[in-house]
Amino acid sequence: MDSAQLFGWILAIGFIGIFFLGLLWLRGRVIRLDKMLENGDLELLEKTGIKTEVLNHAPNGSQILPYTPYVAIDVVNDEKSL
Repeated sequence: MDSAQLFGWILAIGFIGIFFLGLLWLRGRVIRLDKMLENGDLELLEKTGIKTEVLNHAPNGSQILPYTPYVAIDVVNDEKSL
């Protein structure tokens, strides 16, 4: 094995190592985010690097439609009273 091949193998192993370290870092971020959501940590709203577009508490099975305007209504319309 000449020096060019050795350098190529060292470079390839280095890139593979960086790739797996990146995966471990991302996994740590996901675990930390899950813990913050589970604990209801309000720091989550102000933490840099975390995009919060929609915050809501919906029952299980609900669908969230992104970029759909939400209008809160205080009065419930009763169709029988019309």
